[in-house]
Amino acid sequence: MNIKMTIVAVSAYSLLPIMAQADGLVLSAGVAATAAFDTSDGLEHAENTVEGYIEGELNGFHGGIWIGSLYKDPADDAEIELSLGYGADINDTLGYDITTTGYYLNNGGYQSYDIAFELSAALTDSTSGALGFAWDPDASTIETTLGLEHALNDKFTLAGEIGHSEADGNIFGEIGVSYALTDSAAIELLYEDADDSAGTLSLTVSYDFNLMGG
Repeated sequence: MNIKMTIVAVSAYSLLPIMAQADGLVLSAGVAATAAFDTSDGLEHAENTVEGYIEGELNGFHGGIWIGSLYKDPADDAEIELSLGYGADINDTLGYDITTTGYYLNNGGYQSYDIAFELSAALTDSTSGALGFAWDPDASTIETTLGLEHALNDKFTLAGEIGHSEADGNIFGEIGVSYALTDSAAIELLYEDADDSAGTLSLTVSYDFNLMGG
């Protein structure tokens, strides 16, 4: 395993209990279930997945773990992401975030890691945008994304993103609409497409909740 990512993984994993003893800690978690359909020839069921996360934030520093199931994978049952980062507001409109994320498989172990920088902006009271760059040091490649989100009202939100992967010269994008069932639960319909793959339409039901602070 990459030594640098071993340190990051241990730091991210140990960050939550350490932060739990600090004042001002915000600890959140969530679960989601997704059904995805291939759109290349009508709507053909592609996969069902479940995922969950837990994240802690304190004075701009944040760390967490995300686990997602893999559908009918012959070697692994789940993918795991460990992250550690820092974010802050530049002014009333702009904000930034720098995060290192390690990617693992439950049997395959360490796969890769990236260092991501995101610049976000509140364009209007209901519209926000984000420009992101993710650098993969192992492959020496950069992935660039540009996203927009617009709240139609207190229930419906539209969001879209377009990106370019330097690793394979691939352009990808997604557009979706979400509906807030409650303050914690939501349902989302998302369409994703890329140069090298067929479009996918997915339906996700999610539940996010606060464990501490906030």
